[in-house]
Amino acid sequence: MIKKIAIAFLSTTLLSSIALADQDKVVATYDSESVMESQIIQQFKPALEMQQETKGKKFSELDSNLQENLVQAYVRSKLIEKEAKKSGIESSKEFQDRMNDIRIQELQKEFMDRYIKSKVTDKAIDAEYKKLADSLKGQQEAKVSHILVDDQKTADEVKKKLSQGKSFADMVKEYSKDDASKVSNGEIGYVVKGQLVPEFEDKALSMKVGEVSDPIKTDFGWHIIKVLDKRPATVPTKDQALANIKAGLTKDAVMAYIAELEKAANFKSLLTKKEESKADTTTRK
Repeated sequence: MIKKIAIAFLSTTLLSSIALADQDKVVATYDSESVMESQIIQQFKPALEMQQETKGKKFSELDSNLQENLVQAYVRSKLIEKEAKKSGIESSKEFQDRMNDIRIQELQKEFMDRYIKSKVTDKAIDAEYKKLADSLKGQQEAKVSHILVDDQKTADEVKKKLSQGKSFADMVKEYSKDDASKVSNGEIGYVVKGQLVPEFEDKALSMKVGEVSDPIKTDFGWHIIKVLDKRPATVPTKDQALANIKAGLTKDAVMAYIAELEKAANFKSLLTKKEESKADTTTRK
């Protein structure tokens, strides 16, 4: 009885192997190697999964031109790999040092990705969204344009020209360093509290429609703000806010963790003390 079961199991295994072999066809050869459909899919799966028209498809279901391109790319990659291995570069100290650096970077990235995943949970996201929604109730949002420059002198010059009747749009084109908003006359859309740096949003939300601000300094430079419109703040849906919530939670989690590590390691910067000592000496002179 046991022998019959063993034979039946072996037959089933062999049949499964034959079936898989039939599905996985040789699509190219080079040197003494055969290239299988499964190898092509394995190699290019990340890229194929990113495209809706190729996601989840077998090799045989792909466009014939794409099949040919993938096979050529695979074989060329393998040919270069063979030549690279024959060159001896792989065993050189320079290459080994570089690979070790990459290994350390990937280790750090993987560790932090896992840490962030443990902190940026669905529960944390829900709590943050509720906090955001509550904070926007009864608030206003302002539609603004701005001109961003590097220093106060330039900002004062721009403000003076605006006071003399120069067009805000013309000043944006001539002076603004914010390339993203420059194409739309400096417009960055509606601003609500908690989205941008405090100095910028506090000023924008305190202004009247049509008003142009004096120069405002932030970490990005000097801004001149114009309010185009105001309205009651719109509470975004959770999906709309998700990317910003995740980014904020990630930043907070990483900064808090790094602070813990520095504290535990008794980290102290000696550079700051040196600079302060140098400044004190200069002052005394």
